[in-house]
Amino acid sequence: MRVVMDEAGDVPGDLLGKYRIQTIPINITFGTEEFLSGITMDHAAFYRKVGTVGAHNFPKTSQPTPYQFEELYRGLIAEGEREILTITVSEKLSGTYASAEAAARELNGQATFHLYDSMSGSAGQGLMTVEAARMAAAGAGYDAIKARLDDIQGEIALYFLIDSLEYAVRGGRVSALRSTMASLLNIKPIMTLKGGVIVEAGKVRTYNKALAYMIDAAKQDVGDRPVELAVMHGGAPEAGEALLQKARDVFNITQDYLVDMAISVAINLGPGALGLVAVPTK
Repeated sequence: MRVVMDEAGDVPGDLLGKYRIQTIPINITFGTEEFLSGITMDHAAFYRKVGTVGAHNFPKTSQPTPYQFEELYRGLIAEGEREILTITVSEKLSGTYASAEAAARELNGQATFHLYDSMSGSAGQGLMTVEAARMAAAGAGYDAIKARLDDIQGEIALYFLIDSLEYAVRGGRVSALRSTMASLLNIKPIMTLKGGVIVEAGKVRTYNKALAYMIDAAKQDVGDRPVELAVMHGGAPEAGEALLQKARDVFNITQDYLVDMAISVAINLGPGALGLVAVPTK
């Protein structure tokens, strides 16, 4: 079984190769300019670009089209793959699942297609994908993999700190009025995913308190259980490393990762955003 993930998810690069995880890019536009995440635009190019944008070319994202999925699937089938599992960003945040579903219908009979809505994104989606690929490599069937992914959905802790509210406002994650009030009061909003939707988890008035809030909230979710842990940063590796060091003192970690946040996530949360994900291990 081959595992596919759209690039709203975050997986450390070495694990993509180790578990043969296939990614499909997200479409990015800056005004009339079009790019594909990870192909015609990497993280470095994205952060250079956002430093010069204005209202006329503010970045936006769109899900992979059915045709893009179909082309990816055809390539895997040509390599001999006959069973494909696609794990998508939350269907409540994007139309990616629908695109994958349409492509699978078009290729019905050429392979067995499994589609799974992660109800998550960023490294939440990414760690689920890694777990699925690990299990597939060990010979597990789809039913066992789905059961494990369902368990993760019910146990995962995922929190984001938004550094600049401009991107969250333009992406529809935070209202303009709330953004103005938060800026005036120097409030740092903490976001989480509930039922596949981004919601506010809390708000504090200083950056250091925001980091502590994320760690404390995630710790309450997972307790002392062993976890895989990932810290995501929006073009701010030093801030990400500092958060990871703090987390290492608190969690019972079996493996940890520091990853550059998916471009599609950074567009919605803004440069400087941080994320923390903890997934209890078996």
